[in-house]
Amino acid sequence: MSVVAEGDLFPELRNPPGTRVINDRCLLRTQDGQCVLLVSGIILAQYAVMDRMAQAHAIVSLVEQGWANQVEVARAFHCSARTVRRHQRRFEESGLAGLGQARGYPRGRARLARWRLRLVQQLKTQGYAQREIARRIGVTENAVRK
Repeated sequence: MSVVAEGDLFPELRNPPGTRVINDRCLLRTQDGQCVLLVSGIILAQYAVMDRMAQAHAIVSLVEQGWANQVEVARAFHCSARTVRRHQRRFEESGLAGLGQARGYPRGRARLARWRLRLVQQLKTQGYAQREIARRIGVTENAVRK
């Protein structure tokens, strides 16, 4: 029979700082500006904290390889399940290049369809104000202005 010295039989166990548990098989550890994604003790991905493309690839890898579901991954990476699905879709369509897309509205792409641009131009030449044009075609004033 063993005797336990002073202390609790079940000491309070906590994960080290910078460790996020994804599920019973997967951990995400962050230290000194680096992230390491571990699956069953094996490194699946290692990347810099600021590397958004590598992080998106790690997210996609976890879900696609069946190590974790979308909700678990979203919770661990502090994003929504919709973001996880968006990363998956972009990876399927364009590979790693698709994961490197900038956030927000794509540069160089018109915010209004061409037929709406022509309509805006016609209404401007007729002397309508931007607010009135926006109300008529159902867009914001900023869209008309740009």
